[in-house]
Order: sequence, then structure tokens, then C-alpha cells
Amino acid sequence: MGQQSAKEPAEEMPEASRKTTPTRPLNERTAPLLRAAGKSVVAKIVTLPITAAAMLLTTRVMVDSLGLPGYALVTLAVTLPTMIPLGDLGVGAAIINALAQCRDSDREPVRQTVVSGARTLTYAGALIAVVGIVPACLGAWTPALGRTAQPGTDACVAVAFAAFGYSLPFSLGKSLLIALNRTHIALFMQAAGSVLALVLLLIAAVIHAPIAAFAASGFLAQCAVGVVCLVLASRLLAMPLLSLVAGTWRRCQPASRIRHLTAPMLVINAGSSVAYTTDRLVLSHVADPAAVAVYSAGAQLFTPAIGLIGIAGVPLWTLFAHQREARDAPSRRDLATLTLCFAAGGVLMGTAFVALGPAVGSWMVHDRVHVGAGLMAAFAALLFVQALNYPVSMWLTDAVGLRFQALRISIMAVINLVLSIPLACLIGAPGPVIGSVVAFSAVVLIPSLRRAMSRA
Repeated sequence: MGQQSAKEPAEEMPEASRKTTPTRPLNERTAPLLRAAGKSVVAKIVTLPITAAAMLLTTRVMVDSLGLPGYALVTLAVTLPTMIPLGDLGVGAAIINALAQCRDSDREPVRQTVVSGARTLTYAGALIAVVGIVPACLGAWTPALGRTAQPGTDACVAVAFAAFGYSLPFSLGKSLLIALNRTHIALFMQAAGSVLALVLLLIAAVIHAPIAAFAASGFLAQCAVGVVCLVLASRLLAMPLLSLVAGTWRRCQPASRIRHLTAPMLVINAGSSVAYTTDRLVLSHVADPAAVAVYSAGAQLFTPAIGLIGIAGVPLWTLFAHQREARDAPSRRDLATLTLCFAAGGVLMGTAFVALGPAVGSWMVHDRVHVGAGLMAAFAALLFVQALNYPVSMWLTDAVGLRFQALRISIMAVINLVLSIPLACLIGAPGPVIGSVVAFSAVVLIPSLRRAMSRA
């Protein structure tokens, strides 16, 4: 269960056993979870306009209230905390694994996994807050942010780090809903969080709050959504999850070992965050605030699009975890079919990116800068290669597969940064995105496809 090591059979099935285990057709084997995936996609399509509208209005409100330099600073400040491992720090992997092995008669392993995960997130959140606050007290963030910095920079970054760290333990609620095949509910809650963030931003604009309040609004909304998700998951599992999360500091609560899953996921999250969040930092040093603003406008359109692809892929993680327990792994043909479906989705959304992105992005920033088709084409290419990788990345989520992905992502993050700096100098905002496409394709996508197809 949560204490299972990477060397046990559920994590590493012998190759001969993997090849000889009879498999049933994909549709028969996965119908319930594919229906859950369908619910997730429909929920994402329904909530996507809400989330997108909230993000567009958020950008408009910030540009109106703070100006273009203020908007560039806030987007950079809220991005910086995510350079430290993003999301649930890999705890979701342990929760999915525990629930896949769970029996209705024995929920204690799930409880112990939740306690371990909440404790990990609480300590990590405190560390992230310290990482932001201490340099701010020393006045170090203003020179670190280069040309994007302005008066109030240190306070803005410190508040962003503190709010992000505080909200981190509550992200466990969304992870639990996803592991329980209630991803569609988590999506509706996420849309509600986007609206709440906009409301908080409007309040900050009306009362002429300091720029730090604008940086904190999104994280405070995430925290509120996490609390509601924990309450909903508590009812589904019949466990007092909110009190478990709030009381993680009590050592008397029994916990399980989850490091063999969370450690590689932590590296994957950290590597991905660094690879993509350093783009703005690179631009802030080698370009000007306008380039950061242009990139941010394109990234805000990219985020919900890749989110739609990701939501379709997340149920596969749960599916593959259950299949590993049942010794009923998908065939190479199943993986190839899923990969082609995700690739087709990436092509469709990438086409919309190139056709509509420049006009929408330019509107977001009041036409003060031009969001070009080249930037949107680069984001479309990044969307495609990541969509192509989703099914195999969800399949490679046992302990061995996660370690493989962690190594590839780490190498990719370094190569991405090395490519982004000269490309940003040469062509501006599209440069770091092109660097990401090249690095991801060569270091992550191709090796993952080869490994997954050889093991299936």
C-alpha cells in the first residue's frame, strides 16, 4: 500500500510475466474510467470559457490598475514560487497508488498516506515561504528581477511566496478528488477559484491596494478551493480529511512511507516548473518588460489549452494504476491509439492558437504591445509535443517509470535554459518557447515513447 517499495511485484512486474499476462480489449477493460475521462473533458470544456474569461479580465484589471510594468511584475512575482516544486509535490502519485490498492474494508492505508502527504506539503509550504521572505527582507529581489523590478518589488514577491506556501497543503483536496475519479468536480471547483481570484483582484483594484495584494489574490482563491475540495473528498471517503490536514503537525498521527513515489514526482514537478517558469526570468534580463508582457499574454492562453489536454490524461493515471494491481496492462496498440488521439487534440488546439491567439492576446494587453503569430505558433508546437507525450507519461507512473521520467525532465530543464538565453536574445518572446519545444522533444518525448512501446 502506501508502504510498498519500488521492488515489490506491484511496482515492477517481471518482463516475462508482463508479456504473458492475457489482456482484454481496451474498451471492455477501461469503460468505467474512460467514462470518468469523458466527464473530465466535458467539465473542462464547460469550465474553460469561465476560466479563460476570468483570466482575460484579470489581465485587463491589472493592466488598468497597475499599468504594463506593474502587470509584468505581478505575473513574474506569482511565477517565481512555482520554480520551487509545483502542485502537490508528488503526493498525488502516492494517493492514487494507495486508493488503487485500497479495499472498502480497510481504509487505514489511505488515511496514513493522506497524513504523510499533508505533512510533506505543510513542511514544504513553510520552506517555500521562507525562501521568498528572507531575500525580500534583505532587499535581494529588486536586483534579481532586473528591468522588471519597481518600487514594492520585494514586498510583492514575499507575499506571493507566503501565500503560495500557505495554500500548498490544501491542494491535497484536488489530488484526492482526482484519485477518486471525481476530476470533473475538481474542475468545477477550479473554475470557481478563478472567479473568486477575479473578485479578490477587483476588490484590490477598487480600494487601491498595494501591488502585493494583486499577487496574493490567486493563491488565496486556491486555498479556499482546496478547503472545499477536502470537505467533498471527506464525504466520499468518510474520513475527517480537513482535520487530518490541519493537524499534520501532531506526530501521534500514524503515517505511511511514500517517498519512493513522491521523490521522483517531486523531481518531475520541479524540473517542469524550472524549465517553463525561467522563461519570464530570462526575458526580464535579456529583453524588456514589453517582452515579458507579450510572453505572459501568450502563456495565459496556453495554460487552459494544455490544461484541457492534461485533464483528459489524468484519468489514465488512475486507470493504469488499477491495471497494474490487476496485472492487466494495456498493449502497445492501446498506447499507440491513445497517443494518436492526444496528438490529434494537440493539432486541433494548436491550429486555433495560431488563428485566434494574436488577436486575443493583443486585446488582453490593450494593444499596447503586439502578440505575434510567431509566438502563438511556438506555443502551438509546445502544446502538440506535450499532448503527444501524455499517454505514455501516465503509463510510466510506477516507481520505475517515475524515476525514468524524473531523470529525463531534469536533463530537459537544463537544456531548455541553455537554449532559451540565446534564442531570447535573437528573437525575443518566442525564443524560450522554441527552446522548450526542442528540449522537450529530444530529451523527454522520444525516449519516453521508445521506453513505453518497448515495455508494453
